[in-house]
Amino acid sequence: MVGLSKKIAINKSGMTKKTKDYIFVALMLLIPVVHFIIFWVIVNFNSILLAFQRLDVNTGKLYFTVKNFQAVFNAFKSDEIKVALINTLLTSGFSIFFLLPWGFFITYFLYKKIPLTGVWRLFLFLPSILPAIFLTSVFKYAIYPQGPIGKLWELCFNKEIPTFFLEVDYGKWAILGYFFWTNFAGQFILFMGAMARIPTQLLEAGQIDGAGMRVEFFQIVFPLCWSTFSMILILNVASLFTASGPILLLSAGAAETETISYWIFRHVQGGEGTLFMPSALGVVCTLIIFPIVTFVRWACDKIWADVEF
Repeated sequence: MVGLSKKIAINKSGMTKKTKDYIFVALMLLIPVVHFIIFWVIVNFNSILLAFQRLDVNTGKLYFTVKNFQAVFNAFKSDEIKVALINTLLTSGFSIFFLLPWGFFITYFLYKKIPLTGVWRLFLFLPSILPAIFLTSVFKYAIYPQGPIGKLWELCFNKEIPTFFLEVDYGKWAILGYFFWTNFAGQFILFMGAMARIPTQLLEAGQIDGAGMRVEFFQIVFPLCWSTFSMILILNVASLFTASGPILLLSAGAAETETISYWIFRHVQGGEGTLFMPSALGVVCTLIIFPIVTFVRWACDKIWADVEF
């Protein structure tokens, strides 16, 4: 019988079922590996090389050096980079500590089918459909003196609304206002999908036991959606130094609204310097963010284990 079972497990090519499973797993793992090699290693290979190179103006040849990293660390002492770093942390912190939990909170009430649920869903999802150039144009017009917010400001305070994207005291807050208006759509879709998978029997059992909305939210819905919530949290942390938003369309970096990623973009595309220092800054940001993302992933796994239902 043993020999017969072995013969059945072997197909015509001579592979056992276990071997075929190993091949299948290897092929599945090959997909993200190839994706990483093509869209990260190959794309960033030249940038990484530039971080360790400089141009000899006499010979016109590139030579190996670490002076680019010295220039990066010296640049962090300048007001320009300090402002960009503060704006980066402010923008990312606003997304992580406010927009993410607030988006989950709002999605829960839409999941509970509050009045006008369909209308609220439309308003939350609409920014993901419309192009950024249209949204930024509408937002800038709304806060202009001739716009609706500008008129309301003048009515309430009896003075003209500030030019937000030209004044240092208001620029970064206007950027955060745009983030608040447009950054719910992607989270809303993922959270709604996670909540839709929750078995209704669990919620009904909680209601029978006397669980109100507060208990249902914190002790049933949130733990069951933790895998989705933690995934979005990790992605937000991973994009810490790339969270520039539509600064080019809103302010073009004026009024001290630059972030680290926009600073790199300006120096690469605007011809305001060589490519060597921006490349080195990108490598430094990667080395900084990697252990942070690893720690956040570890901490998320420790809070609640993934739940299958």
